[in-house]
Amino acid sequence: MSRWRQVGIVLLAAGFGLPWLALDAAAADATRLWSQATAQMRVGRVKSAVRVLEDLSRVSSRDPAVWTALGQARMRVEDFTGAASAFDEALIREPDSPKALFGIGEAYAAQGEAERAFLWLQRARDSRRFDMTEMTSNPHFGAVRADARWRSLLPEMRDFDQPFVEPVNIIREWRGEAPEDQFGWIARNIGDVDADGIADVVVSAPTHGNNGNKAGRIYVYSAGRGMLLWSADGEPGDQLGSGLEGVGDTNGDGIPDVAASGPEGRVAHIYSGRDGQVLHTFRAARKDEIFGNHISAAGDVDGDGFQDVIVGAPGGPEDKANPGHAYVYSGKDGSLLLTLAGQRAGDGFGSAVAGSSRNGARLLVVGAPGAGISHHGRVYVYSGSVARPAFIFDADGTGNALGAMFVAIPGDVDGDGTPDIFASDWSNEAAGPSTGRIYVYSGRTGQRLFAVSGENRGDGFGTSASVAGDVDGDGHADLIVGAWQYGKVVTGGGRSYLYGGKDGRLLATFTCRVPGDTFGFDAVGLGDVDHDGIDDLLITSGWSAVNGHHSGRVFVISSGIERAQH
Repeated sequence: MSRWRQVGIVLLAAGFGLPWLALDAAAADATRLWSQATAQMRVGRVKSAVRVLEDLSRVSSRDPAVWTALGQARMRVEDFTGAASAFDEALIREPDSPKALFGIGEAYAAQGEAERAFLWLQRARDSRRFDMTEMTSNPHFGAVRADARWRSLLPEMRDFDQPFVEPVNIIREWRGEAPEDQFGWIARNIGDVDADGIADVVVSAPTHGNNGNKAGRIYVYSAGRGMLLWSADGEPGDQLGSGLEGVGDTNGDGIPDVAASGPEGRVAHIYSGRDGQVLHTFRAARKDEIFGNHISAAGDVDGDGFQDVIVGAPGGPEDKANPGHAYVYSGKDGSLLLTLAGQRAGDGFGSAVAGSSRNGARLLVVGAPGAGISHHGRVYVYSGSVARPAFIFDADGTGNALGAMFVAIPGDVDGDGTPDIFASDWSNEAAGPSTGRIYVYSGRTGQRLFAVSGENRGDGFGTSASVAGDVDGDGHADLIVGAWQYGKVVTGGGRSYLYGGKDGRLLATFTCRVPGDTFGFDAVGLGDVDHDGIDDLLITSGWSAVNGHHSGRVFVISSGIERAQH
C-alpha cells in the first residue's frame, strides 16, 4: 500500500485536510499554524499537533472543522474529555455535523460512559450521513460492544441499495469478501480474457487474508457474464494488489495478462490472463526501497513483439539516501531491460508508474511525489528506452504530492496522433487541503493541455487512473476521475466525474449517497459491456461497508453518454 496514500488516509480520517483559511494577511498566522499541525501529524507527532491545533482554534475559532480536527487529535492522545469539549465546540458552529456527533459518542465510549455514548451515537446514526461501521474497528468502543444497543447502530443491507444520487444504470456489482479487505483498492480493464468479445476486469483487495495476515488477493471477472474467472493470493504480509494492472499479452498466447505487486513483500508477478498461472516473479534487488509500490504495463519497450512491465520502487520512509527507482522488465523472458533512477534522496521516485507503446510512440511515466524545487512532486516522461527524461512536469503553487499514486497514458486526448499524459495530485490544495487536481499533458510536446480541480476541500479529487477511452465518440480520449472523499451528500460518499478529453468539458457526474462508500476510489473505462451502444465505466468503492467495515465493492455502470454519429 502506498505510503503516500497511507499518510493522506490518516490525515483525512483524523479530520485533517479539512479546514482552510483565506490566504490574506489576517489569516497568515492561522495558515502557518495549520501547516505546522499537518506536518506534525504527518510524522506521527500527535501531541505536538494537538498543541498547534489548540493555538489554531484560538486564531480561527469560527471554523467547525478546526475544532473537529482538534477533537480527533485529542482522541489519538487519549485526552477524551478534551476531545469531547472540542467536538462540542464544532457542534456549536455546525449543529448537524455527523463527524462531531460520532466523535462525542466515541469520547464517552472510551471512558466507559455507555448511556452518554449511545445517546450521541444514535444521533450520528439518525443523520444517515456517517459510516457507523467505524465503531467496529475502533478500540475506543471496546467497553460498549456487548451492549444490546450496539447492533442497532450498524447499517442494514438495505442501506447499501440504490447507492447513487443521479439515475445510474448499474450493470455489475461485486463485493469484498470480508471486513478490512479494501476490495476495489484498484480495478482495471484488462482486455478480453474469456474470448466473449467484451473487456474483462481485475480487482484487488490488498489487505485480504486469513486471520488478518494481509496477504492480499486479486480477482479476475468476466465483465460480460459477471462470473469470477480466477483469483490469486499473495504470501502473508505481501499486500498483493497494492499495485495492479492489465499489461497486454506478455507471453504470446493471444490473451492479455495481469501484473500485480505486493510492496510489503517487495515482490511483483505477471499472471497469465488465461488461468492465473504465474509467468514471472520479480523481487527487490536492494533492501532500501519499496519494490512493487506500483506496477504497470510498459508497452513493448524492446520491440520484440511482447508486452513488457514497469515496477516502481521508491525509497522507504526510513531510507533517506535512496531517491527511488523504476525497473522495466521483459514480458517475454523476465529479464531487466531498463533502470530509471530518481534525482535526489527522498524524492519517492517510482511511487507511481505507467507505460505505453501506441501509434509509434513508446512512453514511460514515473511519479516522484517528494521531488521538485518545493518537494511537492514531479512527473518524469521518458521516450523509448532512453534513461533521460523527455519531459518533466512539476507541482504547481498549490501542489502537495504530484505523482504520488496516479499517472497514466489515457490515449490521444488532443487529437494529434500521439498518446498523452495524465497525472494527479489528489492532495493538491487548490481550494484548501486535499481538494485535489488532475493534469493532462501533450505526449508530443510536453505542453499542459488542461487541468481540473476538485470542487471542495477534502474531496481528494484525482484518486483514479482515469483512463476512460473515447466515451462520447468524438475521436478524443476522455477521463473518468474519482473524488473518493466527496462529502456534500454524506460523509465520505465519493463522486466520480466524466470529462471530455477534447476540451475538458464535464460530461457527467456519479454521486454516492452511502456514507463512507468512497465511490471513486478508482475509476476507468470498460467500453460497451452490455452492447447497448453506450460505453460503460468501472468504478470502485474501496472502503464500502457493504460486507463490514472497509470490505469494499466495485461497480460497472453505464456512462449514459451517447456516442457522436459520424
